[in-house]
Amino acid sequence: NSLQFTATGYITALGQNYSSALDETWPRFELKSMVRTFDFGTGSMRDDQVRVQGAWNATRGGGQRPIVGERRSSQFVSGRYAWNVNAQGAVQPAFGQGDLRELELIMTPIGFVKAAMAAPDATVSIYPESSRSTRKATVVSFKALGKYPVNGWFNEDHLVTKVQTWLPNPILGDMFVETRLRGEYKDYGGVKFPTGFHQSIGVPPHPSYDIQISDVKVNVPDAALQVPDNVRQAQAQPARVATRQMGPGVWLLGGPYNSMAVEFKDYAVIVEGPMDQERGEAVIAETRRLIPNKPIRYVVNTHHHFDHSGGLRAFGADDIIVITHESNFNYYEGVVFDLRPRMIEPDRLSLAPRQVHYQLVKEGMTLGDGDQEMQIFHADQLEHAEDMLFVYFPKLKIVYEADLYNPVPPGAPQPPISAQNMNFLYNMERVGIQPETIVSTHTGVHPMSDYLKFMGVDRIVSRGGGLNAALNQ
Repeated sequence: NSLQFTATGYITALGQNYSSALDETWPRFELKSMVRTFDFGTGSMRDDQVRVQGAWNATRGGGQRPIVGERRSSQFVSGRYAWNVNAQGAVQPAFGQGDLRELELIMTPIGFVKAAMAAPDATVSIYPESSRSTRKATVVSFKALGKYPVNGWFNEDHLVTKVQTWLPNPILGDMFVETRLRGEYKDYGGVKFPTGFHQSIGVPPHPSYDIQISDVKVNVPDAALQVPDNVRQAQAQPARVATRQMGPGVWLLGGPYNSMAVEFKDYAVIVEGPMDQERGEAVIAETRRLIPNKPIRYVVNTHHHFDHSGGLRAFGADDIIVITHESNFNYYEGVVFDLRPRMIEPDRLSLAPRQVHYQLVKEGMTLGDGDQEMQIFHADQLEHAEDMLFVYFPKLKIVYEADLYNPVPPGAPQPPISAQNMNFLYNMERVGIQPETIVSTHTGVHPMSDYLKFMGVDRIVSRGGGLNAALNQ
């Protein structure tokens, strides 16, 4: 009826690799502890993790790196309800996560068997184990939660060796997920369970997590979870854009991620298309309201990380040119904007395929019409993302950046200065700009004076380029 396992290993940060090269894996953290508790009858799972940086690279890639000390998380699901509990014990609904966490339960051997036995559409196929083996593999297939294709592979001993499914993802579309047996089965109080799992995501596959199980308990008490009242009553809100004019023809498009809308004489530009199709379409609609009767010609993509590029397909569907770093072309053309069908959650680009167009940037470019000017720069020597772009409005002295400076709310413990924070200063000095205001994708509008105080400097010293830059390092 219920099961709990304790494990160690590593876990990765989905879509947060340093570069968009297909062979660049997602950054990893050490799992000091993972404790997952399942109640199969109620579809409940509790996942408690303690992450540390461990031996993995501390600065290359995204995912809130490096971890200083320990990072704890507690995630829950019961039925289609999902929630998290933060370090202060506050319960927070996790909209859109219910199905994904239910599938983690189904992708365990016992969870899969129970779900397959209850599935009205389960089918069985038998295949050779491999081209070099006479052994047979039995594959049981059905649609989990009425939506997600699931395959469970059994060996001749009738033990599950791997479970596969496909999940919707704004970047990867029908995202392939496979959880494989790691090691052998072991007897735990009369119940057989694997000694570890390896999960991979995507094609080509990226590791998602790799764990070694140290303990398994069967039929543990209190495994069935009660859904908190605030989670049961909570309703997901539609994407909203909070608009704030920053200057003539320039607006902040606020929300969970902040974009910007810019008006030129003959066209409009949007800076950043984050999150997913819903957010991308909301940003597009608000820009058209603010700047009617002018086409949106460009969207500036700061970098390839999934949370910053997840809305780009909405722009591609409207034939809006994507300004991105030149290193992203192969990945964007072959993966982000591929024209393959998306079966689980189709988007507009998959329903009406069209070629997406790009303006590729190496070191920088400028858009201007005499009245409005927008400068786009590449962030040199940044380990967070190889392709990072930032934007400067010289007349307004506003700089827009992603992940280079995300100050904590007033009263919260001040974090140490990060490599991204230092790189931001280096690049502003390198390109010779003097902003007075920062717009952060994640945290909104901040005075440049706050950043300089945080960095312990009183001004930005323009370093220039070429020999001058070398002499001033």
